[in-house]
Amino acid sequence: MGKTIISPNPVKTVERIDFNGNIIDPRTRQVIVPKEKETLTQAPPPQPPDKPVTSSIPQDEPIDIQTAIEQAEAKVTELKEKKKAEIKRVEELLNNLKKQ
Repeated sequence: MGKTIISPNPVKTVERIDFNGNIIDPRTRQVIVPKEKETLTQAPPPQPPDKPVTSSIPQDEPIDIQTAIEQAEAKVTELKEKKKAEIKRVEELLNNLKKQ
């Protein structure tokens, strides 16, 4: 096997590195070894959604404000009823589990 020999007089070397990562000469402040640029593979740009998101109100025909308000109130009422029915169903399931 080979032996490792350490010199009794090691030579110290100091390298200065600027904020960009280049090795520079401290006396002349010039770049000796430029930093190697890392090549990264770029991810493809995100794809737009297949279907554009549209509102329930058609945008082609003009609509007055009162009609829009009424449609919104109807939608909110419908959602409230669905939520109440869901809560009622969950309560029934919990009561059935407690009885068992």
